[in-house]
Amino acid sequence: MTQLLLVVAVSCGRTEPLVETIALVLDAGGADAGRADAGATDAGLVDAGVPTSCANAPGPQTAQRCAQKLRFLSVSRSMPSCFVDVRMNVGDEGVLEWDCGTTMGRAEVRFPRARFTGVVSGDLLEVCFGSQFDWSDGCRWTSAQALRGALTAGATLRLTYSEAPQPGQLGCVVPCSASGEVLNLGP
Repeated sequence: MTQLLLVVAVSCGRTEPLVETIALVLDAGGADAGRADAGATDAGLVDAGVPTSCANAPGPQTAQRCAQKLRFLSVSRSMPSCFVDVRMNVGDEGVLEWDCGTTMGRAEVRFPRARFTGVVSGDLLEVCFGSQFDWSDGCRWTSAQALRGALTAGATLRLTYSEAPQPGQLGCVVPCSASGEVLNLGP
C-alpha cells in the first residue's frame, strides 16, 4: 500500500513552488532543440532535445526596429494539478520588438513578469525565457518557455513549456509541461 501511495503522489505533479522563482540565464543547447528531429545525432553529437533552459540573449540592436502588441490568451498544463513557472497571466499584454531591417535579426518579447529573447528569421519569431526554482521534493528545477510563430498581425504564437530537475539530483517528482497561445495584435 505504501508503494501505491507513493506512485499516486508522484504522478500528481507539483502544485506550487517551494519559494518564489527567479529568472535564470542558461544556454538552451542546440538551435534545433524541440524540432521533430531532436535527439538525432550529427557528427557523433546527441541533440539536446526539448530545451529546459534558455539563454538570456540581447534584444534588438539595429536602428530599424519594428514593434507589435501581444496578448496572452491561454495555458494548458499536462496535468490540472501541475505548477508551471509560466510568468504570464491570461489577458496580460506584452510587446514584441525585433530588428526588422534585415531578413534575420534579434527579437525580444516583454510581458510584465517575463522577458523572452531570440530571433526573427523572415516572418518567423522564435524566442525563449528560462527560470529556476526550488521544489518541495528537495530538487532544484529549470524551465524553458518558448514562443514561436508568424509576425503577421492576427497570428497566434505557440507557447511551449518544459522543465527538468538540474543534473545529478535523485528523488525528484514527475516534471510538468504546458502549452499555450499568444495573439499577435499587430502594431
